[in-house]
Amino acid sequence: MKSAIFLLALAAPAVAGEPAAPVADGVEWAPLRDDCRRLIERLDALKAPLPAEAAQALNALLDSEPADPDAAALAVQKLLDPRCLLVVSINPESRVKGARGPAPADLEKDREKVVLVKVVNEAGATAALAVSGQEIGEPGKPADGRWLEAAPAASKLSGRRLQYVVLRLTGHEAGKREATFRFDIGQGTQDLGFRAEMPVLFTVRGR
Repeated sequence: MKSAIFLLALAAPAVAGEPAAPVADGVEWAPLRDDCRRLIERLDALKAPLPAEAAQALNALLDSEPADPDAAALAVQKLLDPRCLLVVSINPESRVKGARGPAPADLEKDREKVVLVKVVNEAGATAALAVSGQEIGEPGKPADGRWLEAAPAASKLSGRRLQYVVLRLTGHEAGKREATFRFDIGQGTQDLGFRAEMPVLFTVRGR
């Protein structure tokens, strides 16, 4: 049964119309397994669990002792990447770059949605991942023109090469709305050429 679920994880497709997230290689299996277990607990606590089929496949992977840890790490990425709205890459010099992930950008007005951000951390950074943008405000702090609230659920990065960060989003205006996400792990860490910024066009349904 576990081998069948493992094959299902490897075959999980990206969402059509959006780019696939870059694959992180050289990922240590044991730390990734621990981080994924904490991720599942965090999603459950936020009442935003993974879909049943994905959760079953992921738990089967995490409960196994794979003969090929690299393949297991790839299978985890195949399961979680389609649920990532954004991808953050941190190079060895701690420069931060953002990119669009394959998850659909849809929200319901005034209702929180939990999404994932894939972080490929080549610097081993353990600082907090900050999210900002002209249209983005902090929860509970309304401001003119900032129609989208965004807050990472974790205060600091783990320092692992691969991590999935929970991001809580709430949109306050219905319709087609664009928000530009800007990521950093401290002053001066944004990549050159505005590559730390990623515009995302949302569809926000009215309630």
